[in-house]
Amino acid sequence: MEASSKEPPKQKYLPLRELTLNSRPLVKRAIQFSCDGDLAVAADDSVHVFVPEFPDFSRRRKRIAEGDDPESSDEETSGQQGQYKSETIRTQYSEGSKHMPVSFPPLDPRINKELFEAENMPFPYDKTSATPKSQRGSNDNDDQEEGEEDEEGDEGDDDDEDDEDEYEDDSDNSSGDDDPSGGGARLGSNQPYGAGSGPITSVGSSMNHVVKISWSPSELGVNRRPILGILTGAGTLAMYGDGDMAANVLGRANDYMLQRRELASWLVLWGVGERMMVPGQSPDYSEYIRTFAWAQEIGPGQALLATMNDAKEIAIIGVQTVVSVEEVGEKGSPASPVEKTVWHVREIARFKVDGPHLPVSIMDPDYVPCGTNFGLSFGPWLEDEGGRTCLIAYLDRNYVGFRKIRINNPWIRGKLPKLEVENKDTHGQCVHLTTDGFVEFEQGLSHIDDKIGCRGVISTGWHPVPFEVFLTGESPIKIEKHKTNACGTTYNLEYCENPIIDMVVHPPLDPARPTRTPFYTLVRLSATPTTPDWYETNLPVAVDADPNSPYFQWVRTIKQKLEILVPADMYQKRAYGADDSDSDEESDDGDLMEDTIEDDEGISYMGEGLTPIDATTGGDAAKEVKVAPEVHPHRFRFHGLTLSPGGGASAVLVSAHSTQHPERGGWHTQRSQVLFSHKSRRGSDRLRDLSIDDTNLNFALLQSLTTEGKLFEYLYGGGPEVPGVHYPLSSDPRHAHVAQIFAPVVQNQKCDVCGAAITQKMVEEDLIGCEMGHFFGICALSGLAVQKPGMTRSCGTCGFKTMRPEILLQKVPENIKEEVKGIIGRGSCMACSGKFLS
Repeated sequence: MEASSKEPPKQKYLPLRELTLNSRPLVKRAIQFSCDGDLAVAADDSVHVFVPEFPDFSRRRKRIAEGDDPESSDEETSGQQGQYKSETIRTQYSEGSKHMPVSFPPLDPRINKELFEAENMPFPYDKTSATPKSQRGSNDNDDQEEGEEDEEGDEGDDDDEDDEDEYEDDSDNSSGDDDPSGGGARLGSNQPYGAGSGPITSVGSSMNHVVKISWSPSELGVNRRPILGILTGAGTLAMYGDGDMAANVLGRANDYMLQRRELASWLVLWGVGERMMVPGQSPDYSEYIRTFAWAQEIGPGQALLATMNDAKEIAIIGVQTVVSVEEVGEKGSPASPVEKTVWHVREIARFKVDGPHLPVSIMDPDYVPCGTNFGLSFGPWLEDEGGRTCLIAYLDRNYVGFRKIRINNPWIRGKLPKLEVENKDTHGQCVHLTTDGFVEFEQGLSHIDDKIGCRGVISTGWHPVPFEVFLTGESPIKIEKHKTNACGTTYNLEYCENPIIDMVVHPPLDPARPTRTPFYTLVRLSATPTTPDWYETNLPVAVDADPNSPYFQWVRTIKQKLEILVPADMYQKRAYGADDSDSDEESDDGDLMEDTIEDDEGISYMGEGLTPIDATTGGDAAKEVKVAPEVHPHRFRFHGLTLSPGGGASAVLVSAHSTQHPERGGWHTQRSQVLFSHKSRRGSDRLRDLSIDDTNLNFALLQSLTTEGKLFEYLYGGGPEVPGVHYPLSSDPRHAHVAQIFAPVVQNQKCDVCGAAITQKMVEEDLIGCEMGHFFGICALSGLAVQKPGMTRSCGTCGFKTMRPEILLQKVPENIKEEVKGIIGRGSCMACSGKFLS
């Protein structure tokens, strides 16, 4: 009995609590949520990816379907509706994460070979092709040495030659186990050749640290999941995501949780920049990618990617995925159908952007550094009968330009879109920009009178500057070339010492009634007890909150730690709060620690052990003791801020530092933390929590989220219940149609073990069996018996197990296969529209 009483409680709702990482990024904007609630956190040479774990609501859906009360004792395990227990054992993102090194080894250009094969184009770096001379770095031998090596031919035994011409060596070994997956799983020891015109990157001498991370829109990758773009210091942009191999699905943590997916199937899908060119790009030179951005969601398996190089050229790249079915099987065994994802990546347009300001020499007394790795951003789409239009914002020296891009209908999946780019900027704004400025668009379009536009906020590096640009009724502008002193943007006219690290624009509360400026929240570089402006927001619910109890929970946590005061002598003696201190630092504190050790015997401590008093003396001695001054031991540095898919929750990446000790460099001292802010979870309509805040929820935006995003907002963003997850969604006419198609197949199916008819059902266990007592699982879509392993896939949000489309298509006649494929071949769960785990 005692053993059973000590069993941990079965958790159903995992709280969002801080994550501690053994790494620290070198750049800003180092954290980002995906549309499905996946969390990516950048480090110096690697990236952490965390996958959320969702609860199982199958019992609740079953009670609703049977007409019973959906609420029961097992529906809330936290003791209070919508709240989390303080003694919770497991937390969200505590399991299923992946730590990916991305800086070394450098990527091999052959990871793009499949892109050229999909377009029926020759691969530029095939082993039969010579490496273009313009792509060789400064480490190459001179022309004379190359000529001598050519004359020696195969008789020479020069290891340097083998190291330098790595394209040919790697290609010759490509048939072995160097790249068994065909997707860049192992990239060898390929060395960077350099790209661009920079003094460091052009010769391949970059440390190749992580520069920027960004998730793609939904429905682009395998199983309609987003992929992660990672830009490194060598000018290489690599895409990471699920490959075609089966993903590893973990079991349930308990009866109240769904299965979880691991990221073991993640690999490098393809890349852009340096020598990794995509179809449509010239192989004559290697370009250094300075920044990139994803356009907002277009359609299933379709997206636009924009990159900017150091020559101020913006390339628009079309990215598409097409799923095909291939017969795969080992020798001596029957082939089985397997889905394969084919990537179609091709450059569509390229144009040069140049602001109106004249170039300034670095020797000019008025020269101010300017440049950014976050200088591209896409606005929301405006759809009409002929296509869709959006704005792409770019940053130049003290100038923000907005250029219109249009995609004409139709964009057939697998084909190139009809893309139009304006020759001039639709709108431009001169503003002082320091390093690492960026633009954030507001979600959704704004309607003012008869015009439709988009809004957002410009981060100049020091201050937020709101903007509004119209998509209709605007003609391209032309700004004459001028110096920055003519428009007053040479210097920052508003005093500020704490630069902006990251900023998010909150979804509008009511798009039909826009506010004067978009709602935003920003964090600055340093948070100390003497810098009260380390975070800023104009969100009404946050502005109206009690200053002693800020709206965002991460603000509350940091503020409480900044207000801590300890005596200076206590801090130095015991290294209070200095987690990264070692024996060397403690010995540097001087004679103070030596004196305390010599006089240790006979010393007692009053209060909190702060004031030493000799116990052998009289009580009057205490009156002569001086009070030690107090110091603030903590300061924080911000590295990024991000919002959840619906804007209800937020997360920041911070690192804690000492105010009294200098930092000792080294990888072993690098630490950072992810802090969250979330809302109370909603109850049912019958048990609605009165403390739920609806003033910061855009229900129109919530409806446009993915099922994973809706469920994440329900858990942590105060969002409503999710159809198909919390209650059955029976209004979809496809369900009845699919049941009607497979009804004859279900009635005539036979047992693969004994050949008997399958007629028995165990409804309680969701099993179906034959007359001889062999029971199998049931496909939730067709009702067929699952008689072989690997035939089904599970939904990650509702838990339904359905047969794979390629298996179901084998069960229907040829004359209706195309019809069935159109119904079930969309790659999403028909019960809740969620994504499959594998």
